[in-house]
Amino acid sequence: MSLLAVEDLRTYFFTPEGIVQAVDGIDFELEAGESLGIVGESGAGKSVAVKSLMGLIREPGRVVDGSIRFEGRELTDLSEEQLRREIRGNEIAIVFQDAMSALNPVFTVGSQLVEVIRENTGRTETEARARAIELLDDVGIPDPEQRIDEYPHQYSGGMQQRAMIAMALACDPKLIIADEPTTALDVTIQAGILDLFEDIQERYDTSVIYVTHDLGVVREVCDRVAVMYLGKIVETAPYEELYRNPKHPYTQSLLNSVVTPDATLDGIDPIEGTMPSGVSPPSGCRFRTRCPVAFDECSRLVPPRYDDGTDHDVACLLYDERNPRDEPALHERPGRGDGSAEGFTDD
Repeated sequence: MSLLAVEDLRTYFFTPEGIVQAVDGIDFELEAGESLGIVGESGAGKSVAVKSLMGLIREPGRVVDGSIRFEGRELTDLSEEQLRREIRGNEIAIVFQDAMSALNPVFTVGSQLVEVIRENTGRTETEARARAIELLDDVGIPDPEQRIDEYPHQYSGGMQQRAMIAMALACDPKLIIADEPTTALDVTIQAGILDLFEDIQERYDTSVIYVTHDLGVVREVCDRVAVMYLGKIVETAPYEELYRNPKHPYTQSLLNSVVTPDATLDGIDPIEGTMPSGVSPPSGCRFRTRCPVAFDECSRLVPPRYDDGTDHDVACLLYDERNPRDEPALHERPGRGDGSAEGFTDD
């Protein structure tokens, strides 16, 4: 049994402008100890999808359909009180992308961490403080006995993110969701945070879902990758397979637009256009309005997810046996006509 199984999840926002189909029928599974990356541009629905897992969607949004099973338990059947007491923090924890906004500036980091520990474990003040110091040490905060009494503004951006990771670990959850964990951090600090996540995953034997727009992040830390576009998962594969053989035109476009140290200006191919509104998404394939290889059927048919039997599935009509093309077309451009991801190697 999978640790987490999501089926046909739909989360909509009911606004005066119309119904925003932020997450519109996604499926994925996560095994114990596995790391999954959910990748896509801003507006793809990544953060909404993972917040839906914890019941963190607020009005005017709500989960309207689908199943979320955690260790076989259906989370959509639980009340807000049950989610708060039994799931959030204890079983599933989340590290938000903006640590400075997530930390309360008028309380010390230690008092906030102690509160989380006491609220969820029932430890005494003394026991919770000792555990808080231990956690700060675990995530690499120097001099934790002293820094536990400092305020968030006295921490650097990287240390604030480490403090948020310590809070996520406070109750030894089975799953940690990292929502854009390296946003606004410089590359050196980013590398340290990713190394920390890998170390924590091994030491605490936890699963991790990374939400990011940065394909470099998922390459560093993920076992599998799910690519999202406008509320849909369009491709899922083990990360090595995805980088070696991207199938969906959107995935190929994402990889082609990555800036690498050895890339020339001619070697960078940004995705044309902007993501359509979730209020009135395109008919058929939602990527068709920006897809360089779209054909007539793409506007009429919603592509199912095709699986070639190698744990690599793609939602694209190019892979339908009835496809009028002779073979799946690749998003070709000079120097990268084989579909591979230039700048990404297995070294």
